[in-house]
This record gives sequence, structure tokens and C-alpha cells, in this order.
Amino acid sequence: MDNNNFNPNFYGHNAPTDNNFNNPENINDIQNNNKINNQEYMQYNQNPAPAYDYNYNPNFSPNQGYGNYQKPKFSISPQDLEKFRERQKLNQQKENLAKTANRIGLGLLLSQLIVIVGTFIVSPFTVKVDYSSLDLSDILGSVSFDVVSLYLLNAIMCLLGFGIAGIVITKLNRLRLDDVLIIKRTPFVDTVKFLTAGMGFVFVFNLLLTIMNTNLSLFGYKNTMPDYGTPDNALGYILYFISIALVPPIIEEFIFRGAILGSIRKLHGDTPAIIVSAALFGLAHANFVQTPVTFLTGLVLGYLTVKTGSIVPSMILHFLNNSIAVVGMFFQTNNQQAFLVIDVGISFVFIVFGLISAKSLIKKYKNSLFVMENPPMDINMKQRLIALFTAPWLIIFTIYSITMCFTTAFSLK
Repeated sequence: MDNNNFNPNFYGHNAPTDNNFNNPENINDIQNNNKINNQEYMQYNQNPAPAYDYNYNPNFSPNQGYGNYQKPKFSISPQDLEKFRERQKLNQQKENLAKTANRIGLGLLLSQLIVIVGTFIVSPFTVKVDYSSLDLSDILGSVSFDVVSLYLLNAIMCLLGFGIAGIVITKLNRLRLDDVLIIKRTPFVDTVKFLTAGMGFVFVFNLLLTIMNTNLSLFGYKNTMPDYGTPDNALGYILYFISIALVPPIIEEFIFRGAILGSIRKLHGDTPAIIVSAALFGLAHANFVQTPVTFLTGLVLGYLTVKTGSIVPSMILHFLNNSIAVVGMFFQTNNQQAFLVIDVGISFVFIVFGLISAKSLIKKYKNSLFVMENPPMDINMKQRLIALFTAPWLIIFTIYSITMCFTTAFSLK
């Protein structure tokens, strides 16, 4: 102990300051001959050291001359204090991620509530409507509107549910629509290459789905999805095309690649934004057929949005994919052989040109093509994703979506 720093007033004005006070004999002299100020002593013991005592010396022994001195309680070293502050910072970052995810989960649950309530209100009106009384009857004939109306109803509820939910998610995260709904002109040639490469990957995913369905059918299980039926004339197909190929690419891209990806990306980085938006995109389809494929497709759409800096290319790719599916369904209904030829031909063309485009993009952008912009955080990517996916409201939405998947599967079995 450094005697030069010893405070003689600690035990009273008569405390020794000589260099031999640590000697046991001198300690006895101190205890017998010096008068300690009992009032100060009691006051000291009743008011222990503060929580963060930087002057505390852990090497100091109570028996080294201070008599009844006691080690201050709740003392902490500067190293421990630094660790405490680091833990606080980590917890704050996880809390911010959870807040963003909870707001997204609430928005998605709100969208499902709007769809359920809206469908319940409107469904009594989705009855067969005979168009023979209209002027179009001579050209288009009679439309069995109970089939088409279900697709139209689904499209309208999708517009309302996802549209309102997207706005709510954006506002809850205290962002503006132009912060998340990025629409700007990108280089035309590069955009075409990104789109072609993306379509190539999407058709590979569709091919994997076909293989999966074939293997499941060998075990007597048909992996299918709800089918309201197909229209039987031109007007029906027009309405069907609008409700399947036009509306979903616009409104789904708005919420998943706009509000959700945009909110997470702006606050927490590109990588978690792409992964989380893709996972929720897959879950939102609520059936085991589409969920795996839409998740992989969502990764492509999210990557496309991030790399082009615009939501428009993802809308175009989404539209092309759905349009080809609608056209394929038309040929499948009317001519199975023609459907197989067209399907295989289109898939082959997009996969080949997709690989060529991907090679060209890699050659031009090199490693930067795979670099994502993620703000520096003390928690790693795994911890970020865990914090996002374990947010309570997002867990509730996930449970709801999986339940709907099982409900659909059992109803179709």
C-alpha cells in the first residue's frame, strides 16, 4: 500500500503516517492509543462504496493497517464494466431487431384478418352469374362466374389486405413509403440480364417442384394446392389472368419486397432483409406446394430488388412467372401434349439464357455481385436472424401459416 495516499482523517486526526504502521506491533499501538472518531466510522459503514468504485484496489487486504475496514460491496472493475456495457449494447441491438419483426408480424396478421373478414362478407355474393343477358353474350357466351369470382375475390382481398398491411408496417417502423418503395430507372441492359438470370433460377426451382411432386405421387400422396377450377370462355380467362398474373405481382411485391424488405434493409441490412422477406413470402401462400418454391423465388426477387435498387424488376419477373403459369394452365386444360411441349421449351430457353446472363453479370461485377450492404453490428448474422424470427408476433404469424398449410393438405388428401 502506498502510504503517501493514506488519509489520516479516515480513523481520526491522530492516525499514524509512518512507514512502519503495517507492523503488527504498531497496529496494536494504533488500536490502543488512538481515538477513532466513532461517528465518522459508523457513518462510513452505513454508506458503502458506490456500485462502480474505480479507486478500489483488489490487492488491498483488510488486515494491512485499517483495522475493521471492510471491502466495499458491489464493486466492479473497469474490465467488468466494459463487458457489462457490451452486453447492454448487444441486448439493445437484439431488441431493435425484435421490434422491427414484431411490427412486420402484426402487419401480416392484420392482412390475414382483413382477408378473412372481407371474404366472409363478400362470399355470399359469389354465386353463379349468367352473362347471357349482357351485350357481350354473342361474343363471349355465358360465364360460370362462381369459378372466376373466387379468383377475383382472392385478388381483391389480396389488394386490400396486403396493401393496408404494407402501409401499416411502413408507418410502424417510422419510415415513409418512398423509403421502402424504391422505384427508379436502372440500366436497361443490366436489368434485362438480371431478369433473365432470375427467371432461369425460378424455372430451376419449378423443375425441382415437379420432381418433388412426382416422387410424392409414387407413395400415393398428391402434393397439390387449392384449385377453384378453370374458366370456360374468353371473358373468364381475362378475369382469371388479371387476378392471378397481374394483381399479385404488384401487391405482393409492394409488401414483401417493398414494406418488409425495405424496412429490415434500411434498419438492419440487406442479408437479413432478403432472407426474412423470402421466408414470409413463402409462408404467406399457406400451402406446402408453393411455400418451398416461393421461398426460393423470394430470395431471387429480394436479391434482384437489392442489386437493381428498384422494386420494378422484381414486379416484372413476378409477372412473367405468373403469366407463363396461367398460359400453361390454359394449354394444359385444352391440350395436354401442347402444354408439355411449351412448358419444356420455355423452361429450357429461360434456363440457358439465365445461365448466360448470370455468367455475363459475374464477369462484369465480379465479387461485388455477391456483396451485401449490412450495417456494422456487434451481433453476427446468425444472431440477427434469430432475433428476427423469434419475435413474438412473427412467431404467431408463422404458427398461423403452418396451421393453414396443414389444413389445406388434409382437406385435399
